Amino acid sequence: MYSKPPLSVDKFPTWARFNDVECFNTKLQETDGKGIGLVTTSNLTTSLKPDGDARVEDLQDTDDQKRSADGEKGARARTGTQNHVNNAAKLLHIPRDLVLSAASIEEYTKADQNFRQLLDSTGHQAALDAKFSALNKEFDEFIEKSSHLAFWNSFFLEEETVTINDWVLVDAWYRSRCLELPQSGHAMVPGLDMANHAHCPTAYYDEDEEGNIVLLSRPGVDIPAGDEVNISYGEKSPAEMIFSYGFIDYESTVEGLTLPLELLSDDPLGKAKLHIFRGSPSLKLSRSDGEMSWQSPFVYLMCLNEEDGLEFRVLQGTNGERELRLFWQEEDVTARANDFEDLIKDHPLCQIFRLRAVSVLHEVVSNHLMQLSSEISHDELEPLRRAGQVRDDRLQMVKKLREMEASVLESAALALEEQVAANRYLDPMLPQIPQTLAPGFQVSRNVLHVLA
Repeated sequence: MYSKPPLSVDKFPTWARFNDVECFNTKLQETDGKGIGLVTTSNLTTSLKPDGDARVEDLQDTDDQKRSADGEKGARARTGTQNHVNNAAKLLHIPRDLVLSAASIEEYTKADQNFRQLLDSTGHQAALDAKFSALNKEFDEFIEKSSHLAFWNSFFLEEETVTINDWVLVDAWYRSRCLELPQSGHAMVPGLDMANHAHCPTAYYDEDEEGNIVLLSRPGVDIPAGDEVNISYGEKSPAEMIFSYGFIDYESTVEGLTLPLELLSDDPLGKAKLHIFRGSPSLKLSRSDGEMSWQSPFVYLMCLNEEDGLEFRVLQGTNGERELRLFWQEEDVTARANDFEDLIKDHPLCQIFRLRAVSVLHEVVSNHLMQLSSEISHDELEPLRRAGQVRDDRLQMVKKLREMEASVLESAALALEEQVAANRYLDPMLPQIPQTLAPGFQVSRNVLHVLA
């Protein structure tokens, strides 16, 4: 695929001027270890008045003048440094017309095959396979929908200029540049995407009344001249940070990971449960201040069967089409398929249902921990590192990811084991948890037809 060489950072002021992007006491500059970032051109401090309002002071430019993106004072630059939203110092202003425009930094978005191999070794193979499967489907759909357009048809099919690898790269660009705006939601904002992440950010982004994007200094924060202006990319797990941005925030206090759930192999209602749940069966583990917590709405539905009062029916919908409906204790709960933790709480066998759930999750966590410890060792990857086929920083990053996730998994396994024991202690007469569902379950032909 043909691509132009990336523009120099020196070209940004020209681009900004032509696109009405304004920088206030800031400029783009190479930063230590982060590539290009946004830095201040003068000392800025935002203090809080007694009434709680923020007051912005420019310790160098006392004439209330601001500089344009190229650092020169001009006609449009004479609007003063006190322009702000919610009494915060404005550092960057981007017109709403530019929102959703594409911008990227290739260093943080490229993923080579060796790096994928490293991620496989951390136990994320299922997530990677699902991701690449989804990208293949998106790419096929994109080609199909553009086939009637002469230019794109030639671009994709006749010349074969674009391949799935290009689509993967485009997706990586989007994921690494995408931000969630307060009003517009997920968007790409050129200029703003040059601000790097920090655990303790000095700025935040917002939308003004006209839909323009503004970067504002945080109240009570001093930013010396030449210091980088940082924003937060949000509270994400280490794996999410790697997948989206290509690095781990080692200062973050977020500890957790998400594991996929697989159906019981002999569950005749498995496909029906997946169909009605309309989500990805998963287990989200979180650790905060040493305390483990987990979320897995699907596991409660997963552990129930017909003998418990779970039933699937095929009924005629309001549009005349037949549709699959979910019933619990003779009540239609199709709209609450992800809320079975609450639905079972008044059932006489609620404790047994919960014991089933935590037993299943304990097995999932234990198996994943075992898989993580038995994957390819980093000693085996050392020859690749010495040969330059795997970058040392990526090797260290994945090693750290394995350590962090193994620690969470060990804590989760212990916590779930204690929950299983606690449930048994409350009622020692609880039956052993069946590893499979009771034999003889039948799925009606109507259900099979809807799922086909």
